Amino acid sequence: MKAIEIILLPFVFIYKGFISVLLIPYYFVLGIVKFFELIFKSNNKTVIPELKDNSNVKVVKGVRSAYSQSKEQKQELNPDELKEIKDKNTLKRQKEFERLVKKAREEEAKRIKEQEKLRIEREKREAERKKRELELKKREEQMEAKRLAREEALKNKGEPVTFSDKIKAIYKKLTFNKKEVLELEAKKAVLDEQFKDKKNNASRFEKPLVFNYIAKNAKGEMEKGSIEALSRVDVHSFLLAEGYEVYEITAAKASFDLFGSGNYRIKKNRLIFYLSQLSAYLKSGIALAEAVKILEEQAKNKHEKKLWKAVYYDLSMGDVLSLAMEKRKDSFPKLLINMIKTAEMTGNLPETLDDMVDYYTESENTKRQMKSAMLYPAVVTVFAIIVVTFILMWVVPQFVDIYADLGSDIPAITKFVIKISDFLKNYLIYILLAIIVLILIYLYMFKNIKAFRKTMQEFMMHLPVFGKIIIYNEVTIFTKTFANLINHNVFITDSIDVLSKITDNEIYKKLIFDTAKNLTKGDTISKAFKDHWAFPNIAYQMLLTGEKTGRLGPMMEKVSEYFQEQHRNIINQMKTLIEPVLIVTLAVVVGGILLAVIIPMYSMYDAF
Repeated sequence: MKAIEIILLPFVFIYKGFISVLLIPYYFVLGIVKFFELIFKSNNKTVIPELKDNSNVKVVKGVRSAYSQSKEQKQELNPDELKEIKDKNTLKRQKEFERLVKKAREEEAKRIKEQEKLRIEREKREAERKKRELELKKREEQMEAKRLAREEALKNKGEPVTFSDKIKAIYKKLTFNKKEVLELEAKKAVLDEQFKDKKNNASRFEKPLVFNYIAKNAKGEMEKGSIEALSRVDVHSFLLAEGYEVYEITAAKASFDLFGSGNYRIKKNRLIFYLSQLSAYLKSGIALAEAVKILEEQAKNKHEKKLWKAVYYDLSMGDVLSLAMEKRKDSFPKLLINMIKTAEMTGNLPETLDDMVDYYTESENTKRQMKSAMLYPAVVTVFAIIVVTFILMWVVPQFVDIYADLGSDIPAITKFVIKISDFLKNYLIYILLAIIVLILIYLYMFKNIKAFRKTMQEFMMHLPVFGKIIIYNEVTIFTKTFANLINHNVFITDSIDVLSKITDNEIYKKLIFDTAKNLTKGDTISKAFKDHWAFPNIAYQMLLTGEKTGRLGPMMEKVSEYFQEQHRNIINQMKTLIEPVLIVTLAVVVGGILLAVIIPMYSMYDAF
């Protein structure tokens, strides 16, 4: 007996005993029922009466006569009646048979219709597959023609081989692995054989998956990447059309990061460059997919290259540009996606791209001015703190030793400076750690706690000079974006949704939320901005005028231009004002420390 059986044995006995106890009432009731059945049976015994003479014969005779009478009646039926009965039974069976035949014919008709539908669907799929094969063949022919033309051009050009090319060739020879090449070729052969099978080509997933691939590009370089698709054959067809030699395609574990670019957010200055280039290509007559392919080749950053490659793949699969950008999560701004979506409906994509270039250029200039205005005082303050700390920790202690040797009286200001110096020498590391911890706590709370972020933003917006800078900047971005959306015929509700996503300021998010709530009630846009401290009265009056006159877009443009100019002026004023203030402050602090050090020296000189 195993150890586990020994351990479980008491529980088995307990279980059986429990079941037996539960069954006792059942058997008790059953016994009572049996007992009463026996009693009633004994009381209700059948009493056989006394039979008179020949009565038994009479009963038997009566039974026999009844039996024989029914038999004789059956035999007395004439043949016509029997035939009629048979005809009725035959007719009944015939009707039942006809009903079953009719039902079978209906089922067969349904089955034939279903088969016909399936046949039509198969023919459609087959026609689509042939169409794709023809397109793929055309692309392969085009790529082959381009490759041959490029090789011919290189031969005719006769350019000398550079030193770097020689080094690369030597490195390839040294790292050449014949076994690895043979393995890749074997995988390629198996892959090509798989995609010749029609059943394999027809297998598709309902949702897109990420497929990892290993392939050799047109330059002869091995490349590893990822593509989101509905089937492996789509990946294979796309790579072949791009001039790759495909060796392996495997399904990835997760489908959230297409081409490894899902979490990469493209920088604004690079976005401006790409949008201007894309607009120029479209105006020159280049197809959209080919223009995006050129952007991929121009990209030097690997993340940007993967990003544009993903967009190009979606375009080649039949998606529109706005949908291809939207699939990239936060890589492209929401405003740009909505603008492109509207432009695709109206057919003025190049003009919209130019407008977005102007918009992002102005926004970047405004941010750059803001950063430059804040950078100068920050740098000066940091250097001032470093200089003062250096003086207190390394210069003042030198004079302390001199004062101790001479034994002269030290003024109160000098004692105060010496105490600060000693405190910094003993606790500087702890002070720095405390500052770093406080900064990290502040950043975490500002990022994750909405109430804290709103309180800090409201506090900063109520500061004398910095508050106006923040308000003017937010109003400029809000009105400029609103004007762009209205001028490009974006719906008001969609515009409000986009505006809520382009700002990180909780006060303005609340304003936009109130605006959306008012719109659902049928109120005007300007109602939420009336008498609000974060929205200047001039902007409110122009917003109200634009609503009344039906020229909301142009009015918002004028508001953005006005407050952009105000923002620029106040930044320049702050830069002009803050420079002398910082210099004076630094001079007072450093001069005070030096005076505190030098005054005892004059006292000792007078004493001698």
